[in-house]
Amino acid sequence: MKVLTFGWDFPPSRNGGLGVACYGLTRELATEGIEVLFVLPKKQETIGTPKFIFAGQEHKTTVIEVNSAIAPYHSGSSQVTSVIGYHSDGTPKYATRTMLDEVHLFAIQAAAIARTHQFDIIHAHDWTSYLAGVAAKKASGKPLILHVHATSFDQAASNNVDPSIFRIEQDAFNTADTIVAVSEFTRRIIIEKHRIAPEKIVVVHNGCDTFIPPVHDPSLKELKAQGKKIVLYHGRITIQKGVDYFVRAARRVVDVDPNIVFVISGWGDMQNQIIRMVGELGLSGNVIFAGALWEEERDRMYQTADLVVMPSVSEPFGLVPLEALQHGTPSLISKQSGVAEVLTHVLKVDFWDTDAMANQILATMRYDVMRTQLASHGRQEINRLSWREAAKKVVSLYKNLVNLIRA
Repeated sequence: MKVLTFGWDFPPSRNGGLGVACYGLTRELATEGIEVLFVLPKKQETIGTPKFIFAGQEHKTTVIEVNSAIAPYHSGSSQVTSVIGYHSDGTPKYATRTMLDEVHLFAIQAAAIARTHQFDIIHAHDWTSYLAGVAAKKASGKPLILHVHATSFDQAASNNVDPSIFRIEQDAFNTADTIVAVSEFTRRIIIEKHRIAPEKIVVVHNGCDTFIPPVHDPSLKELKAQGKKIVLYHGRITIQKGVDYFVRAARRVVDVDPNIVFVISGWGDMQNQIIRMVGELGLSGNVIFAGALWEEERDRMYQTADLVVMPSVSEPFGLVPLEALQHGTPSLISKQSGVAEVLTHVLKVDFWDTDAMANQILATMRYDVMRTQLASHGRQEINRLSWREAAKKVVSLYKNLVNLIRA
């Protein structure tokens, strides 16, 4: 079976969890005998074995390559700059468009690609690729699966959603043959906010890598040598991710135990606000801004930390606690997350309850046996949460849809 897949980015691109999820799922689909044609809007470096199609190169309506990373987490009105060609002296020509313009351009290219390639089914990941999936369906008549990694309500962490993204979601959800939600948490949002029939939506939880990673030299050696405990936040610094609640909880923790250091790893539009908040709360001596850590630097920090906290306000799934457990570090997560549905050996709090968050952090720092048990039992638990299991469920959906169309 051949699947025409649309996505916005792919590793080693460093935009966030969407690309990581696409890579993990696509890699395991290949082991299940699925041939994936993975379409990306721009030329970029990629890893893995799928055949990649770069829409901007294949159809010259268009941008040739991306000048800087266009993250799928921007609003529709965000401005992005791309290379659209080259002058005779070899210097690039630039154009600035909105994120929404880029998404619509991708859809035009997708229709042309769908007319010139053979495939059995269409699979589109996240809102940036929904219009591309819809255009490919209209051009080819093939069935369409939309994979919902996040909704506009998650990004806004409220009902104050970006109307342009909401309209894309609504139209695409109505057009799709099947919708895959990464959690029951996300499925409920699609049903309640978008009024989509429940029977149209299937939950396929995200997975993780289950191999034991290499051990790295720890970060923050001097602090660890002083007996400091390390609490890590890793992710985007946005309203959705609840970093402000993490900082408020840190203030309560430090009031009780000033020997605990909080590390914030990530990037996002709330970064300056969070830096100011740390200063205003008098936490500059206990909070380290590490920048956006990736690959070995990220893994070293996971292995250095005594606890990882994911305080998300609205988290469709959340790969960070799974990654942390893979490195032997326990997690504290918000109940407002999809991963809370599948992880048992993890601490859980409501994101807004900073007193409870602080108490859980203090308890975990005080009792070594608690951390050890959470980590060891959690490490065993992620063995059943592999990308292979997620891929098997997706293959079953593919086969059901194709058989239904043929019937």
